[in-house]
Amino acid sequence: MTSPEQIRQAQQEPQAPAEQREEHKPGHEGHTGGHVVHLHTAHPHIPIPYVTPGDMFSDMRTATSAAASMVPSPRKLVLYGLLGGMAAAGAMAWPVAVAVGAATEVITREQAARQREEHERIERTRAVREQGGPPTGERTQAPRTEQGALT
Repeated sequence: MTSPEQIRQAQQEPQAPAEQREEHKPGHEGHTGGHVVHLHTAHPHIPIPYVTPGDMFSDMRTATSAAASMVPSPRKLVLYGLLGGMAAAGAMAWPVAVAVGAATEVITREQAARQREEHERIERTRAVREQGGPPTGERTQAPRTEQGALT
């Protein structure tokens, strides 16, 4: 414990600047160069996402549905497997197998696009009929007489 006399003596002693006090610490003898190294560090702002278990499961459902839509149909998988097997066995040259597979994909996509266009045209025609207007894109036939000739 410190006595009141020791406290008074400590208050009466002149205080040395902080730099001078550090020089007298043990282990600091001989370091009087006075050079200071300033290091600058970068602190980029990087947002850390907060992910809940519900987010993980909803993302997994989205990823699996996207992956499932990219996988070819079972029928196409069999065709591509047969082409690859025939090319590996040497029954068919690999460039021919690639050409057949690519042609199959191009033709299938073209047919799907045509079917979509036809379906959209039918839906537009159906919507116009429900509204009571004349169907667009279809020819109207002129009335025929009994002999089948146009009037």
